[in-house]
Amino acid sequence: MSVLNGINGWAGTVLRVNLTTGSITREDTLPKYKDYIGGMGLGYKVIFDEVPLDTDPLSEASKVVFAVGPLTASGVPCSGRMNVSFLSCWSKGYSIIDAHMGGHIAHAFKYAGYDAMIVEGQSAAPVYIKIEDEKVSIEDASHVWGKGTFEANATLAKENGDEFDVVSIGQAGENLVPMSCMVTSFGNSGGGGVGALLGSKKVKALVVRGTGAVKVARPTEVRLLSNYMIKELVGGNNNHPVPTYPQSWAEYSATSANRWAGAPHIHWEKAPGGPISAGEQPVGQINVAAMRCNKGVFDFGEISTKYTVKVGGCSSCPVRCYTEYDMDPLADYDLPTHVSNTCMPIIKMAEWYPEGTKDFVDEGDAKMILGGAGARAADEYGVWCNYGNLYEDFNMAYTTGVLQDVIPEDEWNEIPWDLMKDGDPRWVYECYRRIAMKEGVFSDLGLGTYRLYEKWGMDDASKNVAGVNFYDFVHGKNFNIGHNGYPRHHGPENCWQAGTLYSMMYNRDCMVHHMINVTSNGAPFEAVNKRVMEHFFGEGCFDKQKAYTPINENKIKVAKWAFNGKQWHDSATLCNWMYPMTISPSKQREYIGDLDLDAKYMSAVVGEDYTREDIEFMSERISQLLRAMTAISFKLNLDSSNLRQDHDKVSDWVFDKEPDFKPFEEGTVKLDREDWEKSLDMFYEAMGWDKETGIPTRETLEKFGLADAADKLEELGLI
Repeated sequence: MSVLNGINGWAGTVLRVNLTTGSITREDTLPKYKDYIGGMGLGYKVIFDEVPLDTDPLSEASKVVFAVGPLTASGVPCSGRMNVSFLSCWSKGYSIIDAHMGGHIAHAFKYAGYDAMIVEGQSAAPVYIKIEDEKVSIEDASHVWGKGTFEANATLAKENGDEFDVVSIGQAGENLVPMSCMVTSFGNSGGGGVGALLGSKKVKALVVRGTGAVKVARPTEVRLLSNYMIKELVGGNNNHPVPTYPQSWAEYSATSANRWAGAPHIHWEKAPGGPISAGEQPVGQINVAAMRCNKGVFDFGEISTKYTVKVGGCSSCPVRCYTEYDMDPLADYDLPTHVSNTCMPIIKMAEWYPEGTKDFVDEGDAKMILGGAGARAADEYGVWCNYGNLYEDFNMAYTTGVLQDVIPEDEWNEIPWDLMKDGDPRWVYECYRRIAMKEGVFSDLGLGTYRLYEKWGMDDASKNVAGVNFYDFVHGKNFNIGHNGYPRHHGPENCWQAGTLYSMMYNRDCMVHHMINVTSNGAPFEAVNKRVMEHFFGEGCFDKQKAYTPINENKIKVAKWAFNGKQWHDSATLCNWMYPMTISPSKQREYIGDLDLDAKYMSAVVGEDYTREDIEFMSERISQLLRAMTAISFKLNLDSSNLRQDHDKVSDWVFDKEPDFKPFEEGTVKLDREDWEKSLDMFYEAMGWDKETGIPTRETLEKFGLADAADKLEELGLI
């Protein structure tokens, strides 16, 4: 524990668990990993140093790195994140990716005294890893193998004690389904296919109890910074700075629905003891920040309050984004009624019903009730949705006839399509069960988009009955930002060239929220968002929705800031749904946030002086390593020497949608091909990458202390 070690911020220890030999060893975090911060950066460094990038992700030789950062469990708000790094088993190039997990387990892990855990080797039988401070063991998990995550988590928590946090894989992970995740006992998930990697190692769960503490260099400063942050900088979820509904103290209310949905008439109707009003949540009052979110209202409208028990969230978070429901209508179908979820797993389940849905009790409640059923089913079986691509792929395949063409007639006739056509919530359970259990051709959906399209011929118009390439298909359900097997994550549809650039830089959906937290925050464009962004990044850096302008240098600054900043948050570790503090909800601050806050926290916790420029340099080191590892993987696995052509190619629908509009006309979000190529040129130049290939130069890598990565690229003929 860092308190005992005398280290500020970092716990000081990396745990190594070898499942083949059963050995459990410890290594020092510092100084080896200090330049990589922690979390994502530490995980990337381990994988680069120890795992050849043509390793089969599901083999004994692969490794999974659980890691937290120096700010985790330090008292810094919104630091309840854990990063998990590993090689992708489903996306193009099979390169480095991450799972990102909230809840309470990151704090428990840090309190136990660890910055990271490297899981390597392969067990012969099902096991779970138990951590209780310095006591670490590999335990038998045969009694929970085959169980869903809810039962497995409850069983292991009961056996070990209520103070243990548990995260487990479901049947999808056990069966090595690429679209699989791990789910905590609180309902937080880490995706990206990590379930399959742990399943290949026969690891059912991680069980953690930590009773230690994190040593903080300047605790009073952390407390004062936290008070300042919550009073002056934090808005609602995604740091939305104005309330959806007018409040007496607020100068503005949202121009469009946003995630600050608390208001006096918004209640938690099913709260124990009776309904609770969210009330008003004025800026400057710390104890009301947690009442702002009510994300169920953002997702489903005010009907959601009828089933809301409370709003929950991760350790150290003052803005709670997990709406907890008790959905009575599900009981009529003998399905669990308790649902706790946020984002994609709950809001898009109607995509499994391409022939339409039916209301249950109240007008317009179908999306919510089906969302609750689907979210619960996905978590139970441990299936990951690839930021919605799983059910969008199903929807497109069904409506275009591809699904019926590829599924054998006997299997097709055996599938209970009547449940889907009737809008029955048991249909989503059936879908997830088939995927998790690898039952029939239907379960190919669990391969993930890249492998699915190859197998079903959806990547070639000549090989499927629809006669289209589904990466490029102009279709409202097509979110494939490129041909790599993952969708955009707040990309061209609302963050113009900047969102498209950083969406293309990863090997799964980018999960970057820097820009969407501004573009869709509901604050007035001219009076708040544009003015504040230009304050930080210069004139012309920020576009209004559906009124895009050609690329310029200041837009590139924004794209680079967002790209590198994501690496900081996943390494420090902080919640990128909330940070950075770009727009303030305070009229007294003229709504200007504080982009130096992250560095101020790092300085106070670690006891060394960090500037925003220091943070950005450290973050860019991780970005450069990510890019180098991607280039190496593409060379080893695909014999590709050009990331610009083979990784960063944007799907045609981004340019061809909305044919009645020309790019940059008001009213469209389509992009221009020539402008996009110019955007790549400018972004590559800003990152120090070769313009022809998109691969970092030796000079750039050496600038960030990555000469070993440059040597590997040179060995492969990539630089």
